[in-house]
Amino acid sequence: MDKRVMALASLGLAGAVGVILFLTLAGDQPVFWFSVVLLGVLVVICESLGESMTSGGRSTYGIIALFAAIAALNTPSAMIVALFGAFHLRLFRHRDDPWELAFNAALYAICTWAAAAVYHALGGASRAFTLSNSLKSLLPLLVAAAVFWALNTLAMAAALRWQKGVEPVDFLKSDAFRLLPNQIIYALVGLAMGVIYAQNAFHEVLDPQGNMVLDALGNPIILGSIAESLRGLFAVLSLTAVLGVAWYFSGKNIELLEAYDRSIEVLVTHLERREPYLDGHAVRVAGYTALIARQMRFPLYEVNRLRHAALLHDLGRPAIPLDVLLQPSALSEEEFEKVKMHPLEGGSRLEEVEYLSDMAEAVRHHHEYYDGGGYIDHLSGDTIPLSARIIAVVDAYDSMMNRRPWREAKGPQRALAELRENSGRQFDPEIVEHFIAAMEEVGRREGEAAIMAQEAAAYQQPIPELREEKGGRRRTKRREEMLRERREARERLEREAIRSLEEPGAGDTGYPQAENGGEVPGGAGEPQGDSPEGGGEAQ
Repeated sequence: MDKRVMALASLGLAGAVGVILFLTLAGDQPVFWFSVVLLGVLVVICESLGESMTSGGRSTYGIIALFAAIAALNTPSAMIVALFGAFHLRLFRHRDDPWELAFNAALYAICTWAAAAVYHALGGASRAFTLSNSLKSLLPLLVAAAVFWALNTLAMAAALRWQKGVEPVDFLKSDAFRLLPNQIIYALVGLAMGVIYAQNAFHEVLDPQGNMVLDALGNPIILGSIAESLRGLFAVLSLTAVLGVAWYFSGKNIELLEAYDRSIEVLVTHLERREPYLDGHAVRVAGYTALIARQMRFPLYEVNRLRHAALLHDLGRPAIPLDVLLQPSALSEEEFEKVKMHPLEGGSRLEEVEYLSDMAEAVRHHHEYYDGGGYIDHLSGDTIPLSARIIAVVDAYDSMMNRRPWREAKGPQRALAELRENSGRQFDPEIVEHFIAAMEEVGRREGEAAIMAQEAAAYQQPIPELREEKGGRRRTKRREEMLRERREARERLEREAIRSLEEPGAGDTGYPQAENGGEVPGGAGEPQGDSPEGGGEAQ
């Protein structure tokens, strides 16, 4: 989001919060400062929990503490509690932009004010709870939760549109409506916590039985203060228990997400260590795939699924003998048949893993030609899975854009032109046009160098980064080994490529052609016979 827009939005929201607080406090509504601080800390903790959404935002548990404040306190106190919500950005996510902090704090306060106003207007109880009015507060609470969700969703949709170009409709379909049931459940938990915190319902419903026990044990006048302390302890333990459960399941969810991404990262790292000139290829293909999917207005969960499939599109390459992959000379028919089996091998491996099995078709068919001339099943047209058709286009583009043992890299204009030339033969024409349109749009807006930055940032790079150790920067031993291996392999391949290119009959594109019309191996996705005349990677 543009800094000026963020600043103006922050100032506007902050001004609105100030006016609302002034008007509500002028109406003789006190601020319960001890409770505000306690619940404010609770908001910060709840906001630090949560999960990443496919749209790039986060779903958190802060609404639990906010609705506890609405129920247990009053509107101005709840709004001040909401202002604490922005501190998690600084404490747990290390975000320092003051305008971003102000925007999030003010937005939360506005949403809380609207929810509290609706809750009280519909007869929701506050502070003085009985069993009866607690039950009657359920309907006002549900409506208030829906209002909070609607306002927060609109603000998030606008922010994601400005910051990441995510269409509001996509955000609503993929994340917002999915979160509504969760928000309602969190609001109910918040109401329960508010009731417990206020303690009045606990006193009126359960104290008669408690007093019977106290009467039997001793003087209730002497034990009265102890009973109050026990009620306070019960409230604190209840809050702690709810937080503990939320923290546990949030941690498990994050662990699963991290394990999911880590498993894919390990596979990709393994592939790229084997073939040094593929360094970063899978991440770039994944980024281009997401670019096309967004251009085609895919739901965001589908964008994420396609990106993972693109990361794994060369999973079967270890089945190809390394001497075949690294040779810069023409392939024999037998060698080319070995190369052609890697999509089948990759798809078969993915089918064996339940949470990756839906990507198997994309991997198996990403070397099919639109006219039916590809492999492995000789599919054509729309019978080729859409995910495979998308990966085929971006796989070829990325290989053209990067140097290979048998040729130099091509510029973006030439690579896009060759994609278009082979549109309808090798590639789906619609996908090619979507890709070109997306690249042109990104180029106009940010420059081509920025296209992959956001996508690549989501995945740890295969080579470990430099790290600080004993006051100085040095390379880890493993990083040194990997760099040396890649440098030696690259130099060897370049020497062999130069020798092969000096031989007669190498062809205009610099690809030594096999007698069977095949090509030199060297990456994932190169169409047979040098797609688009030198475009993708070898099959």
